[in-house]
Amino acid sequence: MHKRLALILLSLIIFLAGCDYSKKENQTGFFYNLFVKPMDSLLHFLGRLFNDNYGLAIIVIVLIVRFILLPLMVIQVKNMHMMREKTNVVKPELDAIREKIKKADTQEERNAANQLLMKKYKSYGINPFKNMIGCFPVIIQIPILMGLYMSLKYPTSDGITKYPHFLWFNLTEPNLIMTIIAASMYFIQPLVNSIHYPKDQRKTYYVIMVVSPIFITYASLTSASALGLYWSISAAFLIVQMHLAHSYYGKQAKKEAAKLKDQLELNQANKTE
Repeated sequence: MHKRLALILLSLIIFLAGCDYSKKENQTGFFYNLFVKPMDSLLHFLGRLFNDNYGLAIIVIVLIVRFILLPLMVIQVKNMHMMREKTNVVKPELDAIREKIKKADTQEERNAANQLLMKKYKSYGINPFKNMIGCFPVIIQIPILMGLYMSLKYPTSDGITKYPHFLWFNLTEPNLIMTIIAASMYFIQPLVNSIHYPKDQRKTYYVIMVVSPIFITYASLTSASALGLYWSISAAFLIVQMHLAHSYYGKQAKKEAAKLKDQLELNQANKTE
């Protein structure tokens, strides 16, 4: 999954490398009108709203994006914990059905076993298909980041070039300290997230801990520091959001799993009487 997302991101970077919106007549087309133009308008609107403070404008854009993605993140974390805890309770039963699928001699037997497995998932409130939304937040952010990148590189207004300073750095130029902060945040974020997963599932996050900071460092050193600011604030909010969500739904899932276990034991006791 992460390899596919990396390939998508790389393809977009290669595609955008050939885009030149420096001339007015080139500021057209599907991508520009759908992503760059709205982001450019939003950036300058917020910049003017905050008395030409474009750093604050970028932070507000981060908040907007994170709140839009919040429901997807909550669904993903909730389902992950519920599925893991409940699956542990009913694992013997599910494993028996999976064994039937493996040993099925005909397609009809295999289909029947698969239907039984889906029926069991549904009866126990387990939905493995919800895990498929995990890549959506990343995919959604890619065009937003590309739109922000292009609106910074080819602004239609001189607002951000006229008032580029925020805190200690220039938003329109690369900044080493901002790069280090952004890379560090993207090292910490998967590290914190991995704590809430079993040890045998942490390998992916360890890979992300290495790959993400390298990519962020390269991109930040070759782009306007406004992108580094975006990444830093976004990662900081994501760390807090994910930790709170994992902590809450982890406890809720354990309670639900305990109820399910008690119910199964009660059903088993009634059968033996």
